[in-house]
Amino acid sequence: MPASPHPLVPMLAFVVSAFLAPVAEAGCDLSSAPPCRGCGCKGGPGWRHIATGSCVGFRDIDQKCGRPPSSALCVFENAPGTGANRDCALAPATPPAAPGR
Repeated sequence: MPASPHPLVPMLAFVVSAFLAPVAEAGCDLSSAPPCRGCGCKGGPGWRHIATGSCVGFRDIDQKCGRPPSSALCVFENAPGTGANRDCALAPATPPAAPGR
């Protein structure tokens, strides 16, 4: 029989969703998002590449941090908003509309 989740899991999920809602509503355009600190605060995966000191995006995480991400290559910062922009960030690029259409 699987163990029951910790009693604080539902409360934690609610608190995290409160932080994620503003980021998720903004979609891919996060230019109007309030300033934040830490990798993932604007919806990214939340990992910082140790060698470069820069945040890692969803498209580069496997290459730079490994799969699953390794603490030997990257540090997980888990800023509020982490992961909220995943679907948008990984969506195929749409070409710009042709002029006159």
